[in-house]
Amino acid sequence: MMITNATTLQKTVEHLGKLQQDRQQLQEEARRLREEVEELNDSISRCQEQLPGTGVSMTRSRFNHVHEFEAYVKSRTLQNWKFWIFSIIIKPLFESFNNTVSTACEAELCQTTLEWLDHHCSLPVLRAMVCTTLRQLGTRTSILTEPSLLHTEAFQAIGSAQRPCGDS
Repeated sequence: MMITNATTLQKTVEHLGKLQQDRQQLQEEARRLREEVEELNDSISRCQEQLPGTGVSMTRSRFNHVHEFEAYVKSRTLQNWKFWIFSIIIKPLFESFNNTVSTACEAELCQTTLEWLDHHCSLPVLRAMVCTTLRQLGTRTSILTEPSLLHTEAFQAIGSAQRPCGDS
């Protein structure tokens, strides 16, 4: 039995069509799962917002520090886009420090810093924080699907269309 070129081509076309259909189904499933993960993350965030706060309320001066941090992240990201990834990982730790540590007086600074270390810098807490942050990074950026686009996302995230020369 001899298979002709036409038959081979026809079977190849059919197989490619099936592969494209499979790929589309997988992409749709991945999109649906990303949406589900996002919904679950939002649900987790809403639950965490209902938990009682452990730190002091945010004052105006603390609020300014958050803006200073964001400005610093923007500045450093323009120098090296990879800093943006680091800032995403470190931001929850900065926020917990900013919300917990008081600089009203030296004694209060020492006391609240030690409290912050106990509550926010233990290994189990740090593990959970970093894992959550990395999960969010993996689902909200292209780091896992299209890592080559990550530098573009970094500049978009800081609100800058500019990209330093020679940085990739």
